[in-house]
Amino acid sequence: MDVVLQKGHLAGFDNAYQGFASGNLATDRYSVVKFAEKTDRLCIFQSFAKNFGLYGERAGNIHFLCQDAAEAKIVNSRLKQFARPMYSNPPIHGARIVDIILGDADLTASWHQDLVTMSGRIQEMRTALVGELAAVGSKHDWSHITNQIGMFAYTGLTKDQT
Repeated sequence: MDVVLQKGHLAGFDNAYQGFASGNLATDRYSVVKFAEKTDRLCIFQSFAKNFGLYGERAGNIHFLCQDAAEAKIVNSRLKQFARPMYSNPPIHGARIVDIILGDADLTASWHQDLVTMSGRIQEMRTALVGELAAVGSKHDWSHITNQIGMFAYTGLTKDQT
């Protein structure tokens, strides 16, 4: 964050897996909130394909934190210029599903529990992988696999090991 602020960069966050890292939406947005506290310009790309199971529905948002209302008006105008040539009417089926879920307290609570379940399953799979590697005789320290969170893991393997 210090480097971004020092150099005047626009920070962009790809928030495609929110809730899958910890099971908690607020926890998984920590870095976005920290940046928003320190800057008046920020971009967030939010997809619901993964955390709502809406693959292929193209449901999501793009958010811009702008310096002021005048800048927000310019950004909105530019976004419309990008969007109009791509489609006259964006797909709506996935967005309606998200709206139904988030508009109903019981469905929202169920979705939040699904995020907890999925993030727990991901961690269980990491633990199982490290256990199996040890079981087949690997002497390597694989703790970095279980210390990571979210959908993807960095193996730490070199090119030759791969």
